[in-house]
Amino acid sequence: MKTDKNKYSPTFILAIGLKKTFSKLHYWIITLAVSINILFLYYFILIQKTTWDSFLQSNTLLYIWSQIILSLGNAILIGATISMFLNVIEERRQTSKTSLLQTTGSLLFSAAATGCSVCSAFLLPTLGIAASLTAMPFGGLEIKFMSLLILLYAMYEYAKPISGLCPLPKESILSFKKGRLELNITKATLPQLKPLLVFVLFVLTVYALPRLPISWRLQTQTSSPSVNLNKDKNQGQAADIFAKINPPEGYQLNAKYGDIGPKMIEMGVIDLEKFKKTYADSGQPLNEEQLEILSKGSDKKIKITSESSYFFLNFFWAFGLANQTKILTEGDIVKYGEGQVGGFASTGGWTLTKSGNPMDYYAKRAIVPLSEDQEKLVNEVASNVYRPCCGNSTAFPDCNHGMALLGIFELMAAQGATASEMYEAGKYINSYWFPANAFDVALYFKSKEGKEFKDIDAKTFLSNEFFSANGAQTVKKWLVESGVQEQPPAQGGGCGV
Repeated sequence: MKTDKNKYSPTFILAIGLKKTFSKLHYWIITLAVSINILFLYYFILIQKTTWDSFLQSNTLLYIWSQIILSLGNAILIGATISMFLNVIEERRQTSKTSLLQTTGSLLFSAAATGCSVCSAFLLPTLGIAASLTAMPFGGLEIKFMSLLILLYAMYEYAKPISGLCPLPKESILSFKKGRLELNITKATLPQLKPLLVFVLFVLTVYALPRLPISWRLQTQTSSPSVNLNKDKNQGQAADIFAKINPPEGYQLNAKYGDIGPKMIEMGVIDLEKFKKTYADSGQPLNEEQLEILSKGSDKKIKITSESSYFFLNFFWAFGLANQTKILTEGDIVKYGEGQVGGFASTGGWTLTKSGNPMDYYAKRAIVPLSEDQEKLVNEVASNVYRPCCGNSTAFPDCNHGMALLGIFELMAAQGATASEMYEAGKYINSYWFPANAFDVALYFKSKEGKEFKDIDAKTFLSNEFFSANGAQTVKKWLVESGVQEQPPAQGGGCGV
């Protein structure tokens, strides 16, 4: 169908290009092969930082299905785009080199946005984005959606020479001369700037996304755990185990809050108004005691309950991020961050600061000073405590749960706690944060060794063998194969604020 200017519409040109390309069987095969490999790439990236079970448990249904649908869409369009590019080469037709740049760029960015907002996708730092998916307003979904649009545009650019309906440029805006890529801008090549400008706009938008207001963000993760025993077929035993891993009366630590709340507000790692708004928006407004802990401090012993675990997590996330310790300045997070420490979920994902940039507060001040012996104690305990959302120990705090627990260990050590007290505290705290996984491990020990939750050695319970991402899968497999698996009465929370 022609327009008034005697030109064909983009939709018509794209349709003709697709028809001519896929009239050949080998392009169907190429598209299918590329699409399958891209999906495998997405899955590989996902399991580098989390497990499929944790992905399903930690994120909302909207986020899960959006990630799946957009991943499928990107994989198929990348396959189709590559087929069209190869068709252009086969027919020896000239096309804009920026279309190939768009295809490659869309692949990289869509891959970087793969997985869940629980943990940072490891490709984001390599692209120079100093933020995790938790810092993106829609948890990375917006990147994949824009990648779809870029791929469609690249396909349209390839369809022009394939269809034969558009006059081909005699000169190219990008050319290689003496082994160097040169930009050739003339009146004849000016129209070829359009695809390049579209791609540049896409890249700039991706880099700007983490800086958008918090109020624009979509709830991508499940909130704090909620109890639901009605549908459990073995309600009695499940309720008994759950009451032990998440005691209704809470678990009290051998430590006090002291004045760390006011100090964090004073230094800016916590913006009190942003903090209060986050909890109000989540339907769990801060109570008087929590506001006092933040603004005035408290000499009360710290207690975590199911109701306070969400406050507990964010409060100590900020403390773990800002408190000066060698684990943050010399440890694994620096070693594996490779100069991009701000790219982890625990760093780039913390958005409730005064300046808006969490790295302004990273290991900034000795809010609670630690002696050399206390530093060693924290490192020893943290190195042996794992979490099921990731495969790393607390000594590598790349997600919020790890950073928060690191902060708790630091506070406990500074106040004279022993290693056994710290392990025991970690056992209960992680059980409040990951009730489904704690339920599985408690059921495993009760079924296999006849041990109650209180009798399980805390260091063993939290070890790589049982409480890491891989450990959680091993425990789950044993429970299913042994026929003792029960549905836990709660699910864990997500890794965003």
